[in-house]
Amino acid sequence: MKFNVTIAYPSPLIAAGSLFFNGTAVWLRGEGIPTKVPYTVNLDSVEYNFVNGQLLSDALFWDDTSADKEHNVLIQPASILDNVVVEMDLGDQADAIMSLDDSMLFQEKGFTTQGQWTMNECLGSGRAAGTCHVSEGTGSEFSYEFEGDAITVWGAVEGVNSLYTVSIDGLQPTSYSPPNTTSSRPITVLAHASNLGAGSHTLTLTSQPKDGKSRVEIDSVQLYAKTTSGSSTVPSGSSSSTPVVGASGGLSRTAKIAIIGGVVCGVILLGALVAFILLMRKRNARAAAQSKNPSTLASGVRVDIKTRTRDDDEETLAGSVKDMKKDGIELSPLESQTRLPSRW
Repeated sequence: MKFNVTIAYPSPLIAAGSLFFNGTAVWLRGEGIPTKVPYTVNLDSVEYNFVNGQLLSDALFWDDTSADKEHNVLIQPASILDNVVVEMDLGDQADAIMSLDDSMLFQEKGFTTQGQWTMNECLGSGRAAGTCHVSEGTGSEFSYEFEGDAITVWGAVEGVNSLYTVSIDGLQPTSYSPPNTTSSRPITVLAHASNLGAGSHTLTLTSQPKDGKSRVEIDSVQLYAKTTSGSSTVPSGSSSSTPVVGASGGLSRTAKIAIIGGVVCGVILLGALVAFILLMRKRNARAAAQSKNPSTLASGVRVDIKTRTRDDDEETLAGSVKDMKKDGIELSPLESQTRLPSRW
C-alpha cells in the first residue's frame, strides 16, 4: 500500500531546498505557475539541469523509479520550491492510518515530556484541533514511543529563532530551522520518518531556541500502521475507542474476503432453508389430497377383488374372505356363509 505525504512551505524540513526521505517516489512543486528561472535538482548525487526553467506543467521535478530506501533531494534556488510530495510503499498489509491531535497525543502512555509545555491556542492556521501544545522554554523536549512503519508530526514554529532537532530511535539528531519569512506560520510538517520496520520506535523532538526566543507548536501526529490477519497494529497506550480507519476509506483485503465469504455462505444457507420449506409444503399438500379422496379406504389401502376362475375352490375363497376381514372389510352374515359349489 502506498501513501503520499505532502511537506509544504514553510516546513523547516524543506527550508533549505533539501530533504532526506525514505520512499519510492518524489515530486518537487512550485507555486503553481511554471517558472522560467533556471534551476538544478540533485537526487542521490545525480544532477539535473533545467536551464530553460520548468519543463513540466505540474512539477519542477519528479522521480518514481527510486528504490525503497533513504534518498536525498536538493533543489536550487530553494526559493522556487513550494512543497515536496513523498511516496511511501509500506507493503500490502499497511493500510491503517491513525491521527492523534495534541490532546490525545499528550495522554498516550508512550508519550513523555521534559521542560515547559502548555496548552494554548494554535497561532498557525489549518490546525487539527482548537489547541496546540506549545513550548516557549529552553531545551523543552517530547518523546513518543509508538508502533508503526511511519510517522508524521504536524505543528508550527514561530520565528527564525525557533530551532529544534529530531531523532529517531536514538540516532544522531537532525537540526531544523524555520525559513526567514515574516508571513503567518501555518500548520505544517515538523518531522517525518517512514519505512522504520517492525516493532516499536521512538521519536524525540527537542527545542533549541536561539537568543532565548522560541515557540514550537505541536498540533497532531499521524501514524501509518501495518495490519496483519485483519487486525490493526495500534500504537502502545492507545485505547480501543481511538479511531483507526483505512487510508483509502475502505477495508483491508483480508476483511473484504471475510465479508464476501460470509455473505456467500449466508445466501447458500438461506436457499437451502427455502427449498426445505417448499418441499415440506408440497408433501403436506399431497398427504391432505390423499386423505380427502373417497376411493381411498380408511386404512389407506385400496382392495381390488378380482374375478375368480372356475378352478377356485371353496378353501381359497374362504382364505380370501379372511384376508378381507383383516384389511377392515366387514361382510354381511349372508355373504360370509355363502358356499359355492365345487364347480360352476
